[in-house]
Amino acid sequence: MTYGDKSTSGGNFGCDTLILEPSDVFPKFQFGCGRNNKGDFGSGADGMLGLGQGQLSTVSQTASKFKKVFSYCLPEEDSIGSLLFGEKATSQSSSLKFTSLVNGPGTLQESGYYFVNLSDISVGNERLNIPSSVFASPGTIIDSGTVITRLPQRAYSALKAAFKKAMAKYPLSNGRRKKGDILDTCYNLSGRKDVLLPEIVLHFGDGADVRLNGTNIVWGSDASRLCLAFAGNSKSTMNPELTIIGNRQQVSLTVLYDIQGRRIGFGGNGCSK
Repeated sequence: MTYGDKSTSGGNFGCDTLILEPSDVFPKFQFGCGRNNKGDFGSGADGMLGLGQGQLSTVSQTASKFKKVFSYCLPEEDSIGSLLFGEKATSQSSSLKFTSLVNGPGTLQESGYYFVNLSDISVGNERLNIPSSVFASPGTIIDSGTVITRLPQRAYSALKAAFKKAMAKYPLSNGRRKKGDILDTCYNLSGRKDVLLPEIVLHFGDGADVRLNGTNIVWGSDASRLCLAFAGNSKSTMNPELTIIGNRQQVSLTVLYDIQGRRIGFGGNGCSK
């Protein structure tokens, strides 16, 4: 299995009965046991739940009951996340902003990714005015299995410049980047309690604006090196022009997938404290 950020997992393939609740039983559920995992899966991860559109994903294998509808909220450290299927997920839909699912190019569409229209990005109150064509070919995907959002270089350069302008009063980190580190815009915020991060807005089609702040914007375990949690694609990336909205930018949001309705919904503050 290869994910959007080039993380890979290889191992054994098996079949068993999946029981989510006493009333939700799925015999002959097919799954993989990853024994050779490479990439950014995070420390202490017990597994990867397949939520794509492929035939072997959990979404497809439970479609008879849940109609290919699910939602999740990825939590911060001090909150509780959620993963809901079927009617429990759709009960949240009235408070969400929806954007349409669109078709991606052949081979990528066949991989089960969720393609959406991303039209532009704002930093603070200023639009970057990135041509929508930058995000349209080969497209933009929402991927809960990728950690950091990846942007084509033209889009990332504009975002990085605007973010650095908004953060001009804060010192850059002098720490060396580790080998393989994709984050290149980092700050030393040690001892500061008055840090104001600029809001970043992802402007999707159908008027669905997703507002990011705090946890969605920076990444790091040490205040001496907190980095902009976006990265530009490199030539070695699976597809240098593909935009991937990763899970860091989805933290604390309610994200609802209605595959048969061909739409994805976003809402704020979806995780409980």
